[in-house]
Amino acid sequence: MAVLDAQGATFTFNDRTTAQTVGGVVSFSGFDGETSEQDVTTLSSTAKEYRLGLQDFGNFSLELMRDPNDVGQAAMEAAKAAGAVRECVLTLASGNIATFNALVKGINMSGGVDAQVTGSANLRITGAVVWT
Repeated sequence: MAVLDAQGATFTFNDRTTAQTVGGVVSFSGFDGETSEQDVTTLSSTAKEYRLGLQDFGNFSLELMRDPNDVGQAAMEAAKAAGAVRECVLTLASGNIATFNALVKGINMSGGVDAQVTGSANLRITGAVVWT
């Protein structure tokens, strides 16, 4: 079994004209969707019957060291304000690449005493995730 290192992974966000690398990424998680169920039980069924519906790839989130001067973080904020679908690319250190379209649902910021300014970006995947 191959073990993939997260260290060295990059995330880019396409701002309509250029793929902007998002800086300050500490961690990521996602592709947490589930395929829907469709009840196909009929009166002649002897038990509940189901089939699967369309695949849903769910959400993708990034934990960030926030930087108001980072072009990738700024591109995500602009896409959130516009409600625009944008292409995202997660490149793992192994060379595996996930490409998907997403909406930015939220991007926040927090800080405190003796702490860095951090935040998270929450994206909703729309369409399929393509691995290469």
